[in-house]
Amino acid sequence: MSSSPQQQGFAIALLLWMIAGMSLMVAAVIHFAHADVAMAELRLDEARAQALGRGAALLAVRDKTMVSQKATLEPAGGEGSRAQGEGNHRFTKTYEFGGEWRTRVQLRPAAGFVSLNNASDVELSLLFKHVGKATETVATDLAAAVVRYRENFPGFRYPEELLAIDGASRDVYDRVRNMIHPYRTGALSLADLPEEIRETFGDVFEEEIASGEASGAGGRVAEGRLTFEVIAERKRNPGGTSDRRIQVAEVSTASASGGTVKQKIWLSPKAPGVIMRADAPRRYSSDRVEQ
Repeated sequence: MSSSPQQQGFAIALLLWMIAGMSLMVAAVIHFAHADVAMAELRLDEARAQALGRGAALLAVRDKTMVSQKATLEPAGGEGSRAQGEGNHRFTKTYEFGGEWRTRVQLRPAAGFVSLNNASDVELSLLFKHVGKATETVATDLAAAVVRYRENFPGFRYPEELLAIDGASRDVYDRVRNMIHPYRTGALSLADLPEEIRETFGDVFEEEIASGEASGAGGRVAEGRLTFEVIAERKRNPGGTSDRRIQVAEVSTASASGGTVKQKIWLSPKAPGVIMRADAPRRYSSDRVEQ
């Protein structure tokens, strides 16, 4: 018995709806597959950039050492001619890899950043007030809390521990996190502050630190000669004394596609090729590495 034209039309319509639904499903699968592939390529590029950044940082340490050695052998070398072992001056070099990747490395002393374990309360207060945008009262209280924390505990092991301090807010931490580290590098070196900090707050830091030392508030710990202050500092920091040879490599790696990955890599002075910490990278879509 043959079906009626109405039933045939309904079957055809149902079939068309099923085909349309399957087409939409296939299109959605393809769309998400493309998104997954793009995300995988992005992560792969970031992993390559991080690996190249680490390698370039170690190459820069080698090249800086070679420059220092050459300067030692050539006393009339002019700028940068320092004795080996004094190489805490800034060193910048750009490396190209395979014609598609370009990495710019700037080495600077870690003392140009604020040590959570060595900075005086004056330096910490200035950091929280001017860079962290905290009020003067909050900045002073937070600096005092940091000092109490490192006196009562072995000291800071990670920058993120600042969030465990009473009075520390996420907003303040996010603003200062690129300026702090947990390594014992002694007092802050104003000459080695990052350019943007030195240009904006360099004079303020210098004046207020000098004023704090003159008034006896949070003075710096002397290095080298054994004094009661040094003994007190070692008691506060049982994990070790300060080491101003620690370096930080500020790395920018750009690919042929135009994306740039930036990160800080902290380098140990105790043995060549030792990376103490690599900060989480930040990705930029349109920045280019400066020459």
